[in-house]
Amino acid sequence: MSKRSSAKRTRARTSVKRSTRRTAVKRSSAKRTPAKRTTPKRKTTARAPARQSSKKPPTKKSPSMISSAATSVRGAMAGAAAIVTKRFPGDTDALALLERDHRRFEDLLKQGEDTSERAVQGRTALLDTMTAELTMHEMIEERVLYPALKAHPQGKDLALEGYQEHHVADLLIKELHDLPKDDERWGAKFKVLKENLDHHIGEEEGPMFRTARGLFRREELQALGAQMMKMKAQAENK
Repeated sequence: MSKRSSAKRTRARTSVKRSTRRTAVKRSSAKRTPAKRTTPKRKTTARAPARQSSKKPPTKKSPSMISSAATSVRGAMAGAAAIVTKRFPGDTDALALLERDHRRFEDLLKQGEDTSERAVQGRTALLDTMTAELTMHEMIEERVLYPALKAHPQGKDLALEGYQEHHVADLLIKELHDLPKDDERWGAKFKVLKENLDHHIGEEEGPMFRTARGLFRREELQALGAQMMKMKAQAENK
């Protein structure tokens, strides 16, 4: 073999080794370089501006406005009571007026209890007076005081009981008119009427009137009393 051909082979082997090394270096470098991380971009959505409400919030009444309104109402009631008081002199307190009626009924009931079967005319006159005055008394209570009490939870049951007690008294009054005044049962039935009205008066002047004084101011009770007096005057003029 000649020296030239051996030199060529040696060069060829050397070039192959170099190319092999380069390829290995490239592969190792490719393994070492970490892959670039790609972070997804966040999509930014434009927020729509908040709509401004066209409705205005309701304006709250100040305490001074409320107190002034209440004062004007009370003033009107006091004015009405003062006008009627001039026309009907005396105390116009509704409860005081009813208490005066109660004292009158107690006197009439005592008179009727003391009558005998021989006092036919006396029983008839007394029962007629009792009926007229009790009818008027029940009317002003049922049209003025009881509706005012029914408007409040504390007074509703008391007013309803008052209506029923009036109904019982009316039935007894009617039966007394129907019975002959010299009937032996008349005195017993009148005694039952007296017991019923005594109980009714005690209930009114006790729980009912205490509740009413707790619910209504002085000027309000005077206004209610003025209505009662006006109603009585109108009924008497008919």
